[in-house]
Amino acid sequence: MREPSVSEFMSSPVRTIRDDASIHEAHRVLREYTLSSLAVVDAVGTLQGVLSRTDLLRVGRVDDGVQRGHRLLQLPEQPVSAVMTRGAVTVGPDDTVDHAAALLVERHIHRVYVTAGERLVGVFSTRDAMEVVRHRKVAAPLSDFMSTPVLTVRADDTVATATDRLRDARVAGLVVLDDEESPVGVFTQVEALQCRDDQGATPVEERMNYAILCLPLRTTMGRAAANAAATRARRVIAVDHRRVWGVLTGIDFARAVLAGQR
Repeated sequence: MREPSVSEFMSSPVRTIRDDASIHEAHRVLREYTLSSLAVVDAVGTLQGVLSRTDLLRVGRVDDGVQRGHRLLQLPEQPVSAVMTRGAVTVGPDDTVDHAAALLVERHIHRVYVTAGERLVGVFSTRDAMEVVRHRKVAAPLSDFMSTPVLTVRADDTVATATDRLRDARVAGLVVLDDEESPVGVFTQVEALQCRDDQGATPVEERMNYAILCLPLRTTMGRAAANAAATRARRVIAVDHRRVWGVLTGIDFARAVLAGQR
């Protein structure tokens, strides 16, 4: 059976930003278009690197006066070129999705850019890998691919605590637990950046995202991918009797692409 090509699943066009733009402008674009990253190009449109929300959290300074009610994060006055991740992993439009997924897993990255010569034509991300898993109807249970242990935060913890945990662990999100250790939401890089002007002592429950996707351990990967696509969830929480056992991230879906080869 013919292996599908990257061009069949990639997302296009690619949202870009100039390397001489400010990181405040980059943050505005990320927020406006609900993106996790931007391709960084120079004045002639050549791909130079990637700017992600992880980069913004990495350079965001926590105000020394957080506990006195000052803002949570401050983004420095710097150009994108100063904080971006230089270089970008690329594939061709005719490369197979399995090749692209293998790069995601091996490099532990969330996207590869698709180029035709010097032209940037698309991006193949972990969300696109999720669509491949759905298309292939991968029958293995999500328990075979979920990541453990799960990084969590309590609903009554502060957003300063949650933001520090995100940055220190270099992860995209935390599962929020209630007093009974049941999942009630997520606190991700999106929420951390959205509440950067808040007081650091603000409870996580006031800023977390309540839209979560929890599925039983026995759910197939194909069905989990279909559920995630329908709800636009970026991660799936694996549960049993309302207790968290694992989480499916984009990288886990990329691993499932490789396991689901036909």
